[in-house]
Parts: sequence; structure tokens; C-alpha cells
Amino acid sequence: MTSKKEPKLVANLRAASTRLTEVGNPELAATVDDLLAPGGWSRLRHATSSDTAAPNVAIHMPLVLRTAIQQAVNAADRTVPADVAEGLEEFIAGRFTPAANAHRVRRGTALETGALNVRVNADLKERVQEAAERRESELGYKPALGHVAKAWLIEKYGIAPAEELAKA
Repeated sequence: MTSKKEPKLVANLRAASTRLTEVGNPELAATVDDLLAPGGWSRLRHATSSDTAAPNVAIHMPLVLRTAIQQAVNAADRTVPADVAEGLEEFIAGRFTPAANAHRVRRGTALETGALNVRVNADLKERVQEAAERRESELGYKPALGHVAKAWLIEKYGIAPAEELAKA
């Protein structure tokens, strides 16, 4: 289904390509032509979303813990990415120290696991990695970004260990 604006949009892009060629900018004209070629729109959509989207971080945890975190965040009228960013900034500043075993599930508990997927700004991600390296001797281990994020969410919302959540 096409909208009434699409033919005008295509016509304007063709005119732009022609004009760019006329004014001596064939490289930009070729870029516009690439958009008009079959599949051009999808290439543009992919290029735009991959260039501007923050990288995904998969935080592995038991599903009962993921559900508890999502419910707590929703109840607080917050978002997981905002809370994770807050926790990561606190870690970088040295105001938050994640517990070494932030609700690590004991082996053999048979709790189903999954991932809480969160987009984290690339700059923030890099700063967390640098802070983890700086703080490794202080902590006695080098925490991964996902560990810091999970520990922050657990502490911020006072979430019980996964084994206890599974019993409820």
C-alpha cells in the first residue's frame, strides 16, 4: 500500500539527483540514486538504525529474576535502560560496588535462564570497561558490564535471590 506522498517523494529525489549532477556533485547524486534503486530504502533504514542505535547488552539471569526486575522498574515508572545507565554511572564514579556474586544462581537449581536485553550507549559501555579495569584490584575481580547492571537493579529495587523468587 502506497501513500499519496510517495510518488512526489520519488519525483523529488530524482530531481535532487539530477540537480546534484548539474552542480557538479555526482557522488551525492549517486547516493540519492542508490536510495531509489531496489532495496535502497531498506539499506538506508539498516544504515540509520545501526549507526545511531546504542549497542545491545544481554544481561543473563534466571527468568524469575528478569520478571521481578521488569515489574519493579515498571512499578517505579522508570525504564530498564535509564536505571542501568544510572547504575553504570554510579559504578564509574565509585559510589556503587557490585556484590561479587550478585544473585549468582547455584548450579543444579534448574531455574530457566534468559537475557534482559538493554541498549547501552557505546561511550558509557567503554567507560564502564575502563572503570572495571581500574577497580579490579579494589574489588578482587573484574566485573563485566552485565554483572554491574544486574547487581545495581537488584540492589536498587531490593529484589530477593532468584531461588526465593522461584519458590513464591
